[in-house]
Amino acid sequence: MGKLLGHQIRNHFRNNWFIPVLPVALILFGVLFSNVNNKIGVSAVAIGMMALMFGYFAAAITVIVGDYNMFFGDSALFYESTPISPSAKTFSRFLYYLIMFIIYSIYVGLICFLFMTAPSVDGGVIYMSWADISKAINEVGVRNILIGVAWVLIALFNNIISIIFAVTLGGGKKLRRFGLGGPVLVYIGLGIIEGAVIYILDKFDLFTNMELFLNNGDVFMRGMGIGILIPTLIETIALFVAVYYMHKKRISVS
Repeated sequence: MGKLLGHQIRNHFRNNWFIPVLPVALILFGVLFSNVNNKIGVSAVAIGMMALMFGYFAAAITVIVGDYNMFFGDSALFYESTPISPSAKTFSRFLYYLIMFIIYSIYVGLICFLFMTAPSVDGGVIYMSWADISKAINEVGVRNILIGVAWVLIALFNNIISIIFAVTLGGGKKLRRFGLGGPVLVYIGLGIIEGAVIYILDKFDLFTNMELFLNNGDVFMRGMGIGILIPTLIETIALFVAVYYMHKKRISVS
């Protein structure tokens, strides 16, 4: 599984190296050239920041397309014939999406942070010491932060496995004739089903509202509680099992 995962990541950056390189090149050019021509320098930095944001979404698309091509496109025969268990392929693909999300999120966040704190950008706009960070954490509350992180992780895992499920089912024999349109159709259909389930649960008032409060009594976060958490967890597990089964079925057929 480790070799497959490493190959997926290397293959992505080998084919899409320009996504992380282009914004940095434009921003550095703009910062350095601003001393020669401020107007051109500022424009280059602005274009670089736009390329950074658009590149984040472009990276997500290339990750999905790359995953599709590996297992259902031009390289499908090679990867399906690779002696790796269905569970290893399933978790390798999941970790591939998760790691790429983390890499690009850190990349974008770091550049934005450096851009906002750089002395050349209006003298910097962020000045926060560890004391300020500790004070903010105490105001929000560790419990609230942990609950918020848990919600984000559950939603992230669910979204990742939903995409993998859509790619796997959409790349199967029945929908392969649609190309990349197959996964899109499956993802749309899955979204419709999820929306219908949420609507039904809401109609039966099975949601429990959740409010997290700051230490000063203000509302930190308001949303659906355990009622939406349970079906989300069930769906995530079910989609994992479904992807595993589809990989296992393809191996047995081949």
